[in-house]
Amino acid sequence: MGIFSILDRDEDSEIINETERILRNHYSAGANEVLTKYLYFKGNPRSRVVEPFVLYASAIKALILESGVFPERYMEYLTYIENVYNAMFPYKEHTPDFENLSTIFLEMIHKDGIIAKKRFNTAMYDLFSDKFNYMKWNKNLLDTAIDGSVNSFIQQYAIEARAYFIDEDCFVSNLIDVTKKIQTSGDMQAVLDEETEKLHRMAGIYDVNEAVLLDAVNKIKMANTMHEKIVELVKIVDERVNILDSMSSNAINNVKSLCDDEVSKAKYELSIINEKLQQAYDSCVNEQKRAILYDKKKMVDEVFQEAEEKLMSLKRAAEKTVNTVKLEMPEGITKMELGGSDSNAEIKVSAPIPGGQIIAGGNSGATNAAGLVSYDEYAKIYETQTIIKDDDVEIPAINPLLDDSISFSERFEKAMEKKTYMIATGEHFHKMFDDVLIAVMENSNPYLIGPSGCGKTYMVSQIARILDMDFIDIGYINEEYDILGFRTANGGYSRPNFYRCYKYGKIAFCDELDNGNSRATVKLNSFLSNLKNASYNFPNGECVMRHPNFRMIGAGNTDGNGADSNYNSREKIEESVQQRLTPIYIGYDNEVEKKILSNYPDWYSFIVLFRSATDEWGKKNYGDAPGIITTRDATRIKRYKDNNSFDMSRILEYEFIQTKDITYLAFIKEYIRNRIEQNLNAKAIFDEFSKMIDSRRG
Repeated sequence: MGIFSILDRDEDSEIINETERILRNHYSAGANEVLTKYLYFKGNPRSRVVEPFVLYASAIKALILESGVFPERYMEYLTYIENVYNAMFPYKEHTPDFENLSTIFLEMIHKDGIIAKKRFNTAMYDLFSDKFNYMKWNKNLLDTAIDGSVNSFIQQYAIEARAYFIDEDCFVSNLIDVTKKIQTSGDMQAVLDEETEKLHRMAGIYDVNEAVLLDAVNKIKMANTMHEKIVELVKIVDERVNILDSMSSNAINNVKSLCDDEVSKAKYELSIINEKLQQAYDSCVNEQKRAILYDKKKMVDEVFQEAEEKLMSLKRAAEKTVNTVKLEMPEGITKMELGGSDSNAEIKVSAPIPGGQIIAGGNSGATNAAGLVSYDEYAKIYETQTIIKDDDVEIPAINPLLDDSISFSERFEKAMEKKTYMIATGEHFHKMFDDVLIAVMENSNPYLIGPSGCGKTYMVSQIARILDMDFIDIGYINEEYDILGFRTANGGYSRPNFYRCYKYGKIAFCDELDNGNSRATVKLNSFLSNLKNASYNFPNGECVMRHPNFRMIGAGNTDGNGADSNYNSREKIEESVQQRLTPIYIGYDNEVEKKILSNYPDWYSFIVLFRSATDEWGKKNYGDAPGIITTRDATRIKRYKDNNSFDMSRILEYEFIQTKDITYLAFIKEYIRNRIEQNLNAKAIFDEFSKMIDSRRG
């Protein structure tokens, strides 16, 4: 949905009037000049430079509120904005793709935008059919100011290079790279000449003079002479080979027959050995499983026994402390009451007042008709504060994208608009992103299942940005107080992050949910019912209403049913918790990695081959392969290449080879070798990888 699709809903006048209010309330000379011009154009439609007028109003609003321009320069920048408009909209509002161009136009006015930095270049702008690519190129410029000479070199290269690229994405990528080289080079002309020469060679254009041509002809003649001599030598060799072949054919047949017999025997014996090894392996695995289960049960029993003994010791110490307090009460205190529940205890103490006796319920320090006074003033000295109000944060309103009084289709459409804009600015999204976003908007408590480094945490941050919400990673849950908080020694309350999410409507991200204490995670059940008007009494005695914006997202490396071969310390998530979660498998997304490594297709192809080899290892060995390559690894490789920090051998060593068993690496090498012909752009990387593996094997 474009900008004018939204403004068509009778919001034009509201924006026009709001801009006028902003100018009137600015109280600066620069704003007054802009206001005078604004009111003139408002009353004289035929004199307007920018049409429709609501776009002009939006541009002025962005200039005042978002550009960071000083008031004394408002008129200067307004004139610049009008010039940019004339360049971008030659047919004004009848210019093709007007709505998308209007969005780009307003984005340029923001503080870090093209207009705000006065970097708009009409010649460069006209080179791009997709104007979002012009924005993308500008965002990749270095922060250093571009003077006239630098801009001239960049423009000269861009105009010549555009003819060599059919794919505009490739053109943008190349232009960004060359722009950075020109900006940082001491000899810009040398960079321009070198990069232009690369374009010529890429297109098959070579500068060949007569001297070079004559030299080539001479070399061809010499090559022909050598060829004739080689042909004669080949004839002689062929004759000798034929003689040797006739002599050795019988011997070869005999050797082949013997070899075939030995190979058949070896295969038969190997199949018997393999079967015995498999049986021994299965027996060993089952025996180890039984031993581990026994040790686990024994360890749990010992922990429970130790916990019960410690609890009894603490109870005896508490009773001793209470008796000691009673003995050491100040003289004259007559009564001590311990009342209330365990989570909200209070101590009331009564003491005699000179000339009377203590009673409950009277005014502080007042004497009644019987000569009795209240003990409230004395009790205040000894009563423990049990509730600390949490009124230091304002409760936010309901998020429009989570308001179920609005149809889901309308809310989801707005969320997808934000996603589309983020994609246009270079953001990458996982193929399962939309499913997770729907689960969050529908309040279904998604549980993201996927291996380490596949992008689960980054996906949650993207969801938070689209919903315009905060998200807090509360980590794995080890104890109940990680969710509920706890009472401090002085009677206060330590609020956990989960409390803040529940009360103030944030996203609680429970990462590594399968790595926590299953007894503690059961406490989540009280918060996952997702009923309207739900509430919970926290340990500070406060009944907290569940905020409509509150969402819980869990994540783990396993499906919640306990440990596997790669994540052997994971716990089983309690069944009642699993029933309240919506499991969504994430996994690695090759398309995301392809976009991350778009400038390095050879590394992307090698990652795909390497991961395919690890999958094959897992199938042959009945389990997950160790040391798989993740999306996080692909991001690191891109950073190494962009910064030119690690060379090829060090990237292979640190990301693909180190900590892995040599047998495992040899299997991967052989697997890739059989498939490298279909991925020749990764051959140089594979050759280096193969050489490093061979050197390790000796």
